[in-house]
Amino acid sequence: MARAWLTPVVANALLAAMRDGSSEQECSLDLGLSRQRVRLSRSAVTLPDRTEVAAAQLREVAAAKRGVFLAEPGRCRPIQTSADYFYKLIPTDEAPTIEISGIQMHRTTGTVPFRNALESARTVVRKGTSVLDTCGGLGYTAIAAARLGAASVVSVEVDSNVLAIARQNPWSAEYFTNPVISVVNADVCEFIASQPDEGFDRAIHDPPRFSRAGELYGSEFYGQLARVLRPRGELFHY
Repeated sequence: MARAWLTPVVANALLAAMRDGSSEQECSLDLGLSRQRVRLSRSAVTLPDRTEVAAAQLREVAAAKRGVFLAEPGRCRPIQTSADYFYKLIPTDEAPTIEISGIQMHRTTGTVPFRNALESARTVVRKGTSVLDTCGGLGYTAIAAARLGAASVVSVEVDSNVLAIARQNPWSAEYFTNPVISVVNADVCEFIASQPDEGFDRAIHDPPRFSRAGELYGSEFYGQLARVLRPRGELFHY
């Protein structure tokens, strides 16, 4: 079964078309990356791979109001998980953001997550540079750096739950498949302390808020960043 991602907006549009008696509807099944045509009946939507999503399942997605759902046989599963924190993929007008215990990890006011990551990376990344991405998240910054021509990108993400959500996000697919990008599941403080001097041309530092990761705003960490950057290296700090 090919993956299909649904949001409340898409579910409501499909339900409206079904009520109107339409036999087909164009929509996005990958959070806006592309558009597809699906077949409709009064009781179900038939996806391009012939998987059926019942109207009752669409109503459950629509009722959720927020969130991203994967269509699976017999159900639509929300992309979320609960551990020490509650993690949830949240749709935007473009690439989704991740919400951790109610706090969104990307800017969504006046911008959208992937565009913001590209704008941040563009300030320092040049063709052929080696880049350290200190807080990988959903991988948007690392993907942006690779697309801007970085020779190598090392992206460090401490939270395995965030990486698990990223693996279910179509906008993050390149994070795990682009050979330029190395994803490291580790504490960036420990990782950077293990790196040799002057190992990177550029660093992009977009940490969580101070209350969650105060150590990433301290002089010790900044000293390590300076140590691993080559002479005339550049740092972007959000």
